[in-house]
Amino acid sequence: MRRTVCGAVAAVALGLLAGCGAKNSADAGSSGEPGKEALEDLGRFLKGRTEDNQRPPAKLADLRPIEPLLPVAYPALQNGEIVYVWGAGYKDGGTRVVGYETKTPAEGGYVLLEDGSVKAMTAAEFAAAPKAK
Repeated sequence: MRRTVCGAVAAVALGLLAGCGAKNSADAGSSGEPGKEALEDLGRFLKGRTEDNQRPPAKLADLRPIEPLLPVAYPALQNGEIVYVWGAGYKDGGTRVVGYETKTPAEGGYVLLEDGSVKAMTAAEFAAAPKAK
């Protein structure tokens, strides 16, 4: 019994030590650009939905039950920081815009393309870019 308790205590201690200094998973790869990070999060989610043969979300309410899967994108969608073309999905090699920072049409900013890539566009480039429907 004593050996089991000591082993359990040692395992917990090692687990705690391993966590010290580790970055929060939400901070991993953080670029300090919240709009870009939200679009990247959304892109990963859409790709996963396609791989799982699930339809893309049609409205914000569709995301509410799975909000934890979108720790950066969901709040950004909810507060209007990013815009998503509801119903648009991932498409390998796709070049149409499926999401963008709210400021992009007027000032330029980051956009999410169908292939999951996120890139910066000027307002003029955004105006000329094909959009998902």
